[in-house]
Amino acid sequence: MGQIIVNPGNKEAALEKGRNLLSYLQEAGVNINASCGGIGICRGCLVNVIDNECLNQLTDIEKKSIRLPGERLACQAKIVNENGSVVVEVPTIAKYKILEKGISKKIKLNPYVTKEKSPVGEKVCWKNIEIGNYEGEMYGIALDIGTTTISMYWVDFETGEEHFISSILNPQIGYGDNIIDRIKYAMVSSQSHLEKAIREGINEMIREGPIDTNHIYEMTVVGNTAMRDIFIGHSVKKLGLAPFEPISKNAFNRNASKMDLVINPKANVYALPLIGHFVGADALGVVLSTEMYESNKITMAIDIGTNTEIVLGNRDRLFATSCASGPAFEGSGIKCGTGAIEGAIQRIEIDNDLKSHCETIGDVNPVGICGSGLIDLLAQMLDKKIIDWRGKFADERKEYIVAKTTDGVNISLDGRDIDNLKLAKSAISVGTKVLMNKYDIGRNDIETLYLAGAFGNYINPVHAIKIGMLPDIPLNRISKVGNAAIEGSRQALISKDKRSEAERISKKIKHVSLELEKDFQERFVEELTFNNYRKED
Repeated sequence: MGQIIVNPGNKEAALEKGRNLLSYLQEAGVNINASCGGIGICRGCLVNVIDNECLNQLTDIEKKSIRLPGERLACQAKIVNENGSVVVEVPTIAKYKILEKGISKKIKLNPYVTKEKSPVGEKVCWKNIEIGNYEGEMYGIALDIGTTTISMYWVDFETGEEHFISSILNPQIGYGDNIIDRIKYAMVSSQSHLEKAIREGINEMIREGPIDTNHIYEMTVVGNTAMRDIFIGHSVKKLGLAPFEPISKNAFNRNASKMDLVINPKANVYALPLIGHFVGADALGVVLSTEMYESNKITMAIDIGTNTEIVLGNRDRLFATSCASGPAFEGSGIKCGTGAIEGAIQRIEIDNDLKSHCETIGDVNPVGICGSGLIDLLAQMLDKKIIDWRGKFADERKEYIVAKTTDGVNISLDGRDIDNLKLAKSAISVGTKVLMNKYDIGRNDIETLYLAGAFGNYINPVHAIKIGMLPDIPLNRISKVGNAAIEGSRQALISKDKRSEAERISKKIKHVSLELEKDFQERFVEELTFNNYRKED
């Protein structure tokens, strides 16, 4: 029987007829981008193959994507001959521009991890239980596990300050770029692969940090419902079946040694509670850090991502929902879309001659368009009447060319791309309007709109309002709070009071399931147009 060799790493496995290359890469724990879930539309799993004799011929999907000899899409390339060898070279995934910082608030330092004196020297304790000798430093880790990225703070328990910050692309992207694909993988294949991928990625981040790993005595975790539960080892199968609820919404404590984490083996891992359905601990982190739960005024927080979470209310009552906004604004499903990597077009202006002027991440040659650029592009195309209020081209063109790559390939937006972006913006728009209707308020009643997360931080709110993605409120009421979720995780790490508040608030927030709203479908269809540009009859 033949073998497959995967590089980097020189990992080997036996050839099995009918298996695709992507399954081998996932099994080997190789960092590969399969953001479309292995259906061949994202080009993320493009690899170089030496000896194609054991593989099927190029599929029709590959013929549209392959540019150079030897390239294959790992999800499309299947073993047809077991009596040979295949060498697969996996390219390095481009580095993402990741938002690491968020709002930071000085709070009273009151952690569960403390330094206590004993007859034989100073000890480190957690909830008064001795977990080690004090050796000059005590640290904790605040973690935010996003569908696309993971962010981490190293926090000093003696000062409450973060001393080091790190972020990486979530290694689970090899199993799909959205929550649903990963839940399906957990249900059909094995959740253990997803757990291993996320924990190994986090361990690598910890090892690369500046702190002795044995001096890390607690970790607090936020993330959407699926990401949190996969990390802590709760089955997510119930999330794939109606009524789509997790095993438990409660906070969760577990010993680090039982999770194979490389921090102090007696350290505690604390996962903040969930709000409900797909509104997770990350949304709770945003509520905690913005302190909207204490405000007398009505505020709204939106954390835009593949799973967008929205919270609305004040100290009297809070409503929350999640929107399946999908990965379009992160580049997936968009022909020339890309994540926030070097070379991604992040700003676009169209002049009166209908020519575009672009700014790229890293100020290098363009490779595609990321989310903030896509929002700019939609708004500009509407302003310049390149497309009409329905999102259809106003003339005979089939696409709008934005730029060219160094090898002369057009970077453009076509009708199918626009349709996918409309679906994403419609989901978010409906979510905000359903919550406002539940609260019985209009957009003018929103005193502050918090935009959380990387996407919210980089978008132009003027353009987001124009396309109908955000409520049309005065710009001075919009506040970009960055990675507010991880700030909530940090506060829960260093403050018993904040941790108690998080658990109390999670039970106070009323979850709203959009799909159960009687007029949801009608609202969604209505928002598929750009009504700000609709002419009066």
